[in-house]
Amino acid sequence: MGYGNLAYKLDNEPVGRTGRQGKPAAKPKKAAAARKSKLNLKLIFLVVLVSVSAYFMISKNVMVYETEQEIESLQKQLADLESYTSQKVFELEQSVDLATVEEIATTRLNMQRPEKYQTVYVNIKQDDVTEVNASQVEGVKNSVSNAADSLKRNLLGIFNMSWK
Repeated sequence: MGYGNLAYKLDNEPVGRTGRQGKPAAKPKKAAAARKSKLNLKLIFLVVLVSVSAYFMISKNVMVYETEQEIESLQKQLADLESYTSQKVFELEQSVDLATVEEIATTRLNMQRPEKYQTVYVNIKQDDVTEVNASQVEGVKNSVSNAADSLKRNLLGIFNMSWK
């Protein structure tokens, strides 16, 4: 042994870790397994979180697309109905001749125009009036629906803000 320094001679030592008696030390298997299971749980949680976030983002985009398609469809229907209405108003204006109406009223129905000193009263029947109470409008079904819509908008708003 005498080399003149305090360094160990590498040829005499066994390869690997040694305990106090020169035997190789055993690795703690339980600690390694625990670390591996924690890593797996973190990985699974991360995958689930990314999947849920992607789902919400995709569903929001799909909902926006469907709403845009519905708006376009309703705008086209509105334009068609406005065109139809204006056509029917034009046809009605063309079909009604006030001179013909006055002639029929005076000849067939023996009607005559009122004089300037006469007062004409017109009674209009108002059967088409509907009264609705606030309790009918703000019923339980409507309030539950409004709460669900509000919750949905809030959740989508949270995910929308997190992606910006």
